[in-house]
Amino acid sequence: MVRHLIVLTAFALSPMAARAGDIAPASVIVETEAGEAIADASVIFTARGQTAVARSDSRGHAQSPLPGSAHAAIGAPGYRTITVTVNPGAPVVVRLVTDAKVIGRVTVATGTSHDLHTLPMTALSLDPSMIRATAPMTSDGLLSLMPGFDEARSNSQVTNPTQLRASIGGAGQDRGLVLVDGLPAENGFGGWIEWPAISPLDISRVEFMRDAASALYGSGAIGGVVDIHTLAPTTLPKGFVDLSAGANGGGSQVLSLGGGIGRAATRLFVSHAFDGGYSAAPPGYRSGVDGLSTARTDDLGFAVRLPAARKDRSLELSVKTFDTFQATGRPNYNDEESGWQEALAYRASAGGSTWQLSGFARSGLLINSADMFPQKPGVPLYRQTIPNQDDGVIAAWSHATGHDALRAQTAMRVVNGSYTQVNPTSGALQSQGGGRQAHASFSVSDELVSGRFDVIADLHAESVSTTGYTTSAAASAQRFGAASPLLAVRYTLSPALTVHASEGAGFRTPFLNELYRRFRIGAQQFLGNPLLGPERSTTRNLGADLAVPAGRLFVELTGTRVSNAISFVTTAPDVSTRENIERTATDGYEAGWQGDLGSRWSLRATYAEQYARVVSGPASDLGQRLPFIPAHEGSLTAIAHWPSGVSLALSGTLLGQTYADDLNLQPLGSAFVVGATLNVPLSPRTALALRAANLTNQTYLTSVDRQAEPARLWLDLRTDFGR
Repeated sequence: MVRHLIVLTAFALSPMAARAGDIAPASVIVETEAGEAIADASVIFTARGQTAVARSDSRGHAQSPLPGSAHAAIGAPGYRTITVTVNPGAPVVVRLVTDAKVIGRVTVATGTSHDLHTLPMTALSLDPSMIRATAPMTSDGLLSLMPGFDEARSNSQVTNPTQLRASIGGAGQDRGLVLVDGLPAENGFGGWIEWPAISPLDISRVEFMRDAASALYGSGAIGGVVDIHTLAPTTLPKGFVDLSAGANGGGSQVLSLGGGIGRAATRLFVSHAFDGGYSAAPPGYRSGVDGLSTARTDDLGFAVRLPAARKDRSLELSVKTFDTFQATGRPNYNDEESGWQEALAYRASAGGSTWQLSGFARSGLLINSADMFPQKPGVPLYRQTIPNQDDGVIAAWSHATGHDALRAQTAMRVVNGSYTQVNPTSGALQSQGGGRQAHASFSVSDELVSGRFDVIADLHAESVSTTGYTTSAAASAQRFGAASPLLAVRYTLSPALTVHASEGAGFRTPFLNELYRRFRIGAQQFLGNPLLGPERSTTRNLGADLAVPAGRLFVELTGTRVSNAISFVTTAPDVSTRENIERTATDGYEAGWQGDLGSRWSLRATYAEQYARVVSGPASDLGQRLPFIPAHEGSLTAIAHWPSGVSLALSGTLLGQTYADDLNLQPLGSAFVVGATLNVPLSPRTALALRAANLTNQTYLTSVDRQAEPARLWLDLRTDFGR
């Protein structure tokens, strides 16, 4: 893992000053690398031959019971122990770094915190040190560091939002689930990931599981799941301002501000970003009226947690909104999207049990404009308006006793959405469709640890009902249901070496967008199909995990079979229609290393190969590779830190050949994309970063009508304030 300099900052907190003239005892505030408080950390104070042990509270604060100055040894599970000197008066802020021998912990695989090395599935995480060091421009760009996340060539700044989809482990598009703080990140109507709503500077941690996840998360999690954690509310006054400037006048302005209001912890996040653009249209989609593609995104979020000082229960309320506009560079060929989300999360714990209740209400609007390319570039063809509403509630209970952990969860979700396509000149209706979809589910999970064995058994039952309409008539109502089991076993051969195997079933119901919406890309028409049925899948994995003092080495073999797979099928030279394909298959392997190289460098390297193809279905598609699933992919990230505080991150992403269509006639190209970030501290609270994207200026496509960004440079200035 990354070896960081321990960040020590001393400051006075007014709530801790009892009276004028008083000097507070020596104390520390323990935080993660992202600046979040670590509760229940062990702090051993030593002074003049005396020793006292204290535990940090929910704010990360621990106070010495010994008089005068003291040495403090601070440690917490999963972090390196460090020793600092503390004096009476202002507390010392200590930020712990992840222990390379522990590698990290995730909750995404089981619902409870679990060590990556001893997990019965393959999982990975991105910690705050890697996120800060690599400094990605977009959140989907950050996930290119995750092997098995097949959208590594995603380019959300200029790509049509409806094309931003998730595949994990080569299972195929829409067969991977992305969460943000435990709530779905995909649009409920269409399934596209709303990446513009997730600023990379708002991310504190990413967890990733490449395995059958429908037994835990339900519809859509066939290949695995990604859970993105954002910065949490805090009672202590702190935050940052981040300003960047780059190619063609692009730049961003970000403000993050946290602090206590009474007993409440709060956090405000505001972001504005503008991409100065480049010529994004590839040769086959260019015209004489094209200019530079540009993009603008605005994000606003506010969260409050109450009560802040109670460890046994909390209530968190949050509001998020975003607005983005993409100009492709050609008149009347643009996309704009906006969204609003309100969320509530209540958590309580007692006697080994934890109860969680969360709910969300989300509304959105997407406007898609298309021109008459290639016949009349820039002349308006249609304008689609896609309003949607998504509401859900999740209730969960978990209980841990000794070596047994039981979890039960029930959820309901209702999605309403439609599209209306009109002639932008006359206003005449061209087509329309939409509907309502209701999901209800119940799942139960049990993890039993006995001796060298760790066994996880999950079962998820889900029912989905759909009603809708098309331009000509009402569509037939549909009701689907499925039970998705999972069994995963880990066996510890030695403290350093574990092996694991799993088998799980999956389920995915078609989105309303797939059932009822049509659209165009250039001359190609893409049609919905109201008769689509749900997908079902089986995934088997076999892997091994080796932990050594310097890091972690892992390897996994995987195989996924999907029946009734939903995919576009070419039905005419310029027409593709969504259909259920009888069966697809994906076989592959993944290997990776994460750990230290000496005292200064850390290295993260991964490589995956996958053979994803149609094995039963239309004759023209047999043996063809699944669209947007690369034959091979990999990433290499090396990060160095110097005592001066300077850090350098070098990254390389291997993008294997993939195709945008079912007949494999539209290759997107392969590339090895190199990036770099140099961070230079100007003061204890201010740093300057130089970021370089696509240093080797590789040319490849991110979608059939979008070209990846060329080599570009960005300069970033960040100032942290508060504690």
